[in-house]
Amino acid sequence: MTMDQIILGNIYTLDRKVEAVCVKDGIIQYAGSKRVALQLIDENTEILDFGDNFIYPGFMEGHAHGLPAGNIKGFSIDLSEGKTLEDYVEITRKYVEDNPGRKIYTGNSWKFDNEEPTASMLDDVSADVPIALTTQDGHSIWLNTAAMEYFDIDEKLLEKYSTNEVRVDDDGRPTGYLSEEPAITLNSRITKSDEELRESLLIWQEFAFSNGITAALDAHVGYYGYPSIKAYADLSREGKLKLRTYAVRTVGNTDDVLDLIKLASEVNNEYFRITGVKVFVDGVVEAHTAWLLDEYEDQPGYFGVKSFDDHDKLVEFAKIAGEHDMNVHCHVVGDGAVKFALDALSQAQIETANMDQRNAFAHLEIVAPEDIKRMAEYNIIAVVPPLWSPKENIQYDLEVAYLGEDRAENCYPIKSFIDEGAKITFHSDYPVSSHFNIPQSIYAAVKREYTFAECQPRNLKESIGVRDALDAMTINAAYQFGQEDRLGSLDIGKIANMVVYDTDFLNDDIEKIPDAKLISTIVDGEVVYRNTNL
Repeated sequence: MTMDQIILGNIYTLDRKVEAVCVKDGIIQYAGSKRVALQLIDENTEILDFGDNFIYPGFMEGHAHGLPAGNIKGFSIDLSEGKTLEDYVEITRKYVEDNPGRKIYTGNSWKFDNEEPTASMLDDVSADVPIALTTQDGHSIWLNTAAMEYFDIDEKLLEKYSTNEVRVDDDGRPTGYLSEEPAITLNSRITKSDEELRESLLIWQEFAFSNGITAALDAHVGYYGYPSIKAYADLSREGKLKLRTYAVRTVGNTDDVLDLIKLASEVNNEYFRITGVKVFVDGVVEAHTAWLLDEYEDQPGYFGVKSFDDHDKLVEFAKIAGEHDMNVHCHVVGDGAVKFALDALSQAQIETANMDQRNAFAHLEIVAPEDIKRMAEYNIIAVVPPLWSPKENIQYDLEVAYLGEDRAENCYPIKSFIDEGAKITFHSDYPVSSHFNIPQSIYAAVKREYTFAECQPRNLKESIGVRDALDAMTINAAYQFGQEDRLGSLDIGKIANMVVYDTDFLNDDIEKIPDAKLISTIVDGEVVYRNTNL
């Protein structure tokens, strides 16, 4: 048997270093010496010689939002360069002027200011066409009056939601600023054409490949409703989706879980697979909606928003999902949310004796030490964000104001999970977070800071080593997806996904890592991205 491709370079399979990898039909057949590899070629074999560069197993993203990411880049207002509400208004104004005729304008990635936004601020941009701007964290949305009318945002919402979720003025009327469930629900009501959804996914795929990502978890695949799932499924069937995507969808009741299981049986394939249900247990600290065990520093007696607090229902979700080889993926930011979700999932796992369900908790800003230990005991995967760990200007100031200095300083544990024996994976939460960078993620995991913006290190006792960081984005991520026998290392029999950098992450000085350049991304043995700027 001769090979389709031979890849040459300084290759880290994960546990050893070799000179060559040989690939047939997208699967690794040999990893070892160049001398042996060259005996397995014929005139049709493609030789990919990367010289002195360094090759690693393809990196994988543990929690992101692919469709919104592509949609922002191709069809939406990118607010990430703004710093104040006035900046966001002006960015929106320019976009509307440059793109007339839209039925609705959507935007993303604005950050919290000291002032709360109101509909009137956007009415000056457009009084007639709806405008809906989602925060960087994805948990809040800012509407103009036309959007409030279009989506029926009025006092009736207060019969279901608190004023921490639907902000109101002095007269008790909604201001156009929504958080948590009403915001997330509204986003799912924003319709996109099939063509726009397909193009958004292809934009996301190209962006992921250009950043060294070869597989990803889409953490809310129903962001634009069922059509977004159809776009993934159609592109994968047509052979246009090569970014292996493992997906979870937010559920609120048992029927949602059963519907998702049925949908998975209809659409799952090699490149797109629904692997679990998602539950938003709480919100985020900066919106005053994270569920805490101890009261907020600035609001005595207030513990945050319990977005989902039905213990028995979460136990049921986990049991039903487990019966169909699916998991539960929980959004948990505060320690109250972590404890609640852990109580429910541990009960479900004990009652079903299913200790390998691959349930996962994402974000984990504040976690009680005893619950770190319990997560390890019950094999709950910790999906952590290394790029959120530094002290970042306005964000950290809000955390100190809302949590107090001690809690704010001790946020985002990583090493503690490893010490207790839990598996960790990394996530960016892109585009909820605007940071999406593998070398900076490695650096932040080690140094608890990054170099692309002003910040200070935080909670240095949670620093980890480079090898642990690489494991989080390779073999551990494969484990999270239930694919550790097929992905995550460059061993014989595994899929030939790999990335090529100009930097030796394991041996170069740590200060060199943030400037590492991606050379190529390889999926199924074929180059899907080549850096032409070097």
